[in-house]
Amino acid sequence: MTAKKIIIIGGGIGGLCTAIALQQNGFDVHVYEKVKKLGEVGAGLTLWSNAIKTLRALGVADQVIHAGSKVNRSYIRAANGDILQDAHMDEMKAQYGEPVVAIHRAALHDILINALKPNTLTLDVGFVKFEQDENKVSVHFDNGKTDSADLLIGADGIHSAVRKQMFPEIQLRYSGYTAWRGVVETENEAALGLTSESWGVGARFGIVRVDKSRVYWFATSNQPAGEKSTSDQRKASLLRAFKDWHDPIYHLLDLTPADMILQNDIYDISPFASWTQGRVTLLGDAAHPTTPNMGQGACMAIESAYVLSRSLKEDADHRSALRRYEGERHARTAWITNTSWMIGKGGQVGNPLLCRLRNFLVKITPAGAMQKNLQRAAGFDTMKDSWK
Repeated sequence: MTAKKIIIIGGGIGGLCTAIALQQNGFDVHVYEKVKKLGEVGAGLTLWSNAIKTLRALGVADQVIHAGSKVNRSYIRAANGDILQDAHMDEMKAQYGEPVVAIHRAALHDILINALKPNTLTLDVGFVKFEQDENKVSVHFDNGKTDSADLLIGADGIHSAVRKQMFPEIQLRYSGYTAWRGVVETENEAALGLTSESWGVGARFGIVRVDKSRVYWFATSNQPAGEKSTSDQRKASLLRAFKDWHDPIYHLLDLTPADMILQNDIYDISPFASWTQGRVTLLGDAAHPTTPNMGQGACMAIESAYVLSRSLKEDADHRSALRRYEGERHARTAWITNTSWMIGKGGQVGNPLLCRLRNFLVKITPAGAMQKNLQRAAGFDTMKDSWK
């Protein structure tokens, strides 16, 4: 039976891309998102060539490239500013056909929402539970209403309520470090022209331009999970922690309003066997959340959106279509998750002596060897490649 009506829980990047792809293939799609308003709050993200190529298949790549900022060159630096690695990202466009683009998350959301058919997305409706039988799946919401469909897709993020109902035994895995993020408008030419990730002792700081005048920054630090602080305390602690790091790090932190600094402890989930139960499946961070060390979290969700839609279009039986979707995506997303986890362990080394050794080894490693994993991730073509 062809799945004609599909409910998606979650209006993030994965859910919206899935809705676009499914609508292009003739499905009746309804997206439910628990937040009341999709606003400007958020941070930047990097879309590698593999994601841009998939967005082109969805018809929105040119808009994304125009709204964001192409990343042509990127550095790994020491805390004092010494260059450890110099990566020519523009070579990826020559090699893979698409650029690497940094963009504000809210700008990407706007583009994706505008690509949907009218009335696809419903806000301020929270998922409570689902029930399914051999004919349909029914979804219950926190406003007391119920909707039914042929399939349900849980694209509701790393803390997915859909996944918790399906697989309550699955637990998040804490990375050992927390992250702060911000987007700031600046005229500082060094900040606008610099894409870099700087490595110190148990801490990192990243900078990337997301449009003509704004820079996205992120900082990480080793600490126990769940430590709480006010916005003013967060900013003050960041200024203290990074006061001796190279320019323009302190400038960007000082320029960012305290209430615009986001903090999240970094978690993932160790890859698990299956994302599907009957008429319900998972996608994006609900299925394969990863630490951000490869910049591939959103990219994986975008790829999965395309593959899931294609599988449902080409196979009238939802059971075999969902098996095909998992078969195409599981090994690749597991590799991303595991590789990103290990990169994070290297980047967050907390012993000063080991940090100096790490930085020395990074500096003497040929660029091609250093970038091998990133190229393997970014060079993948969802439309024609199979993961090996």
